[in-house]
Amino acid sequence: MFLKTHKTASSTILNLLCRFGDKHNLTFALPTNYRFGYPEFFSSRSIKGFSQQNGRLYNIMCHHMRFRRLEVQKVMPADTFYFTILRNPVTLAESSYTYNTFLVPSFHRSASFVNFIANPWKYYQPKLQNSYLARNLLWFDFGFDHNKIQQSFSLILLADYFDQSMVLLRDALCWSLDDMITFRLNSRSTVARKHLSRAQEDQVKQWNAMDWYLYQHFNKTFWQRVESFGKSRMDQEVASLQARRKELENLCILQVRNGEQNKYGQARILGYDLNLNLSLPDKERCLRMILTELQYTDLLDKKQFPRTGSVPKQLVAKRSWQAPIQGLGVNKRSHPIPANTGRKAGNKPRAGRKPTAEHAHKHTHTPRTH
Repeated sequence: MFLKTHKTASSTILNLLCRFGDKHNLTFALPTNYRFGYPEFFSSRSIKGFSQQNGRLYNIMCHHMRFRRLEVQKVMPADTFYFTILRNPVTLAESSYTYNTFLVPSFHRSASFVNFIANPWKYYQPKLQNSYLARNLLWFDFGFDHNKIQQSFSLILLADYFDQSMVLLRDALCWSLDDMITFRLNSRSTVARKHLSRAQEDQVKQWNAMDWYLYQHFNKTFWQRVESFGKSRMDQEVASLQARRKELENLCILQVRNGEQNKYGQARILGYDLNLNLSLPDKERCLRMILTELQYTDLLDKKQFPRTGSVPKQLVAKRSWQAPIQGLGVNKRSHPIPANTGRKAGNKPRAGRKPTAEHAHKHTHTPRTH
């Protein structure tokens, strides 16, 4: 079970989980509308096709939710592996502002992130829509008690050290190296990122004090885990991960787009052009690696609910973030671009469902899949 958090590279991890579950025909707990009732607390009633009477259990749960363990336990097996990811609240807050400028009235009323953080109470209106995106966003998803969080999750990753996090996750799940290779999804171009002064960083920490408290605690536990894993071993595995990622980038990616034509809020979202003339197996592999959260969710929905699966309006129009996925089981109306044209593919324009949880048997030498 993966708890998907906001602006933490969680969309990239969702793609990883979707690919693994899709490949091994695992069963996903899918939300009825891309999120499990978020921002309300998670309820098992928000899972598509679930009822108390059928008592169904799932292999993978990984889309946005506001975590409530007792409800999750109703639908996941007793030996489920729980993990999640955090990010430094300074960069997270700036990313949330840039991405959600027009969704959050508190953001929209200010001229810039620096302007907002210099005097947040001038702009912050907690009772207005989406105000949870403006302050202590990690705390909102988790709750403040770090002891309960630590009891609930077997592994807490850090987006700031993504490759090291993938090595730890691979070790915990006993997956192959290729299972852990990802391309950045729903990620901003570096052109769009703001650099803050030390004083401005301190202002962000003060405004998001509860998030900063959580991050400090789990930053310590993360590096304790790295020490237990072994620094030399970690360095070797990170190098192997990066080398293999580069190989797949060379295979799959013709060009990385800086997001000039693919904006959300004030953010420029990276996109990809695929190489031409890929073999069919490589084409399908590469396409799956760049599918956005919404796209992969619809693919899984159609696979698990073949009679009721539908294509949302977000996927009907031709948009720069769309990946061509003909031949992967998605209704053709959603992707009119032929798969071999090398057209643009990239990240989702808004938050959606993502693989937020992965349940696995605790075997020592076999991949965890249940």
